[in-house]
Amino acid sequence: MTTVAPRMGRPRSARSRRAVLDAAYAILIEDGLQAFSIDAVAVRSGVARTTIYRSWPSKGLLAFESFREAFETQLAFERTASPEKDLHALVASLARLLSGPAGRLATSVVAEAQSDPAVRTHFLEDFSGPLRQRSAVLVQAGVDAGRFRKDLDVSRLLDAAIGAVYLRLLFGQAIDQIWAEQLSCTLLRGCLLEQPGP
Repeated sequence: MTTVAPRMGRPRSARSRRAVLDAAYAILIEDGLQAFSIDAVAVRSGVARTTIYRSWPSKGLLAFESFREAFETQLAFERTASPEKDLHALVASLARLLSGPAGRLATSVVAEAQSDPAVRTHFLEDFSGPLRQRSAVLVQAGVDAGRFRKDLDVSRLLDAAIGAVYLRLLFGQAIDQIWAEQLSCTLLRGCLLEQPGP
């Protein structure tokens, strides 16, 4: 008989899972990660501590999944017929989201990942990796369509786009739409094919 280990974040009841994640997100937004605890989530959600611990063995993992779900449902960009507009939308969406409550939560999760290997693994494999892959497909479409340079290093472009936003976030600098538009315009100039001279 084969025993399958339960996946993180899957309590027996979908209703319990939703209650736990909603309570966790509310506490994190209100009080931050330092004041966050499984006990507080249990009280607020009405779900037993033992049930929560079966799905999230540490407060860092619960904080991460709460952040990931909130982030993914609010991040809005998709591939269209215009690679240029798609790049602008990607940067604008990331900047808009991280300038709000999800941004404050992101700094806590990134900090927790420095000391908790499990949180770091989940952050890279379940959040950062898929986000980069989705973004890379969008940018590569511009290369394939002949709108962006054939020698464009997509990975470095994403490092520049995402890294710039995260840097401002971690240092508490403003992330407004004017700044985001300027960033995407700068990146776009490096993506476009060189225009022939007169």
